[in-house]
Amino acid sequence: MINTFSTTTVMRISVAVLAALVLAACAAQSPQPDSAPETEKTYSFEPWEGDGMEIPLDGSSLEAFETSLARVKAHTSAENYVTLINAIEYHLMYDLSAERDRTKLAANLDGMTPREVIDKVTWRSGPSKDRTSRSSAPDSTIDL
Repeated sequence: MINTFSTTTVMRISVAVLAALVLAACAAQSPQPDSAPETEKTYSFEPWEGDGMEIPLDGSSLEAFETSLARVKAHTSAENYVTLINAIEYHLMYDLSAERDRTKLAANLDGMTPREVIDKVTWRSGPSKDRTSRSSAPDSTIDL
């Protein structure tokens, strides 16, 4: 069988195909000029006296839950709010009754304060100090 394509021809075709794929991907991701830019939703709520971590979360609907999270964010430190969001993401992943559904999770957390949500998380810690070390166990070898 005679090879009619030279190595350079194959390389040129490969580069052309790759360039076409890159251009197609860029064109698919470019924003449409007619679409309006997404704006961040603004919330209005009554003032809160005290720590924002004591504001009860409203899980009656997903929108109410998001509003109560915005209220907590407005009345607490950024560090505490990030911890709360991390705890919510943890619950979303590991709370089996929520089934990874944010609306179900909001209903599960309804009425809880952010501190209670954070305390409900079982953060993984290092190995327990009361366990015996495996290195002190006798070696188990098999003699053949």
